[in-house]
Amino acid sequence: MTRTILKGSDLVLSAERAQGAPDGIYLAECMTCPAMSGRVDSDPGPVARWAILHTQQQGLNHGQFLVTVERHWRVDPIRPQDGHGTAMPPPARSAGQAPATHRAPGRWGACWRRVVAWLGRFAGPLVLTMFIVTAGLGGYLIGTGQDTG
Repeated sequence: MTRTILKGSDLVLSAERAQGAPDGIYLAECMTCPAMSGRVDSDPGPVARWAILHTQQQGLNHGQFLVTVERHWRVDPIRPQDGHGTAMPPPARSAGQAPATHRAPGRWGACWRRVVAWLGRFAGPLVLTMFIVTAGLGGYLIGTGQDTG
C-alpha cells in the first residue's frame, strides 16, 4: 500500500514502500557533547534507550537531544489501474475536449493570500516608521510655530 504525500496533475509523491524500505531511520545527537546514537531502521526504541542511558551516564546537563528521522520518498507517474490491478495508460483526450489549464481552482484566492502574507511581513515596520516620521514632523511643526522671543 502506498501512502500519498502530494498528488500533482500527472505525478504523485509518496512514501517509499518497497520491500525492505524502512518506515524511518532514527538518530539522536546530544546537544551538550558530540555523542550520537547509532542509526536505527523503523524502530525509535533503541535510540530512546540510548538517550536515557547517555543522560544517566553523563548527568542531567546531557538531557537534551536532537532527534532526526529520515524518510524515503519517491515520485511516480499517476497511472490509474483497471479492476484487475493492471496499470492502464492515461485516457486519450478527444478532439472536442478543451486542453487542461495549469490554473488550480481558486487561484485568485491563493494569489490574494500570498499578497496579504507578503504585505504582512512589512506592515509592522511600516506602521512603526510612519508613526516615528509623523511624530517627528509634528514636533518640528509645533516647534517652528512657537514664538522664539
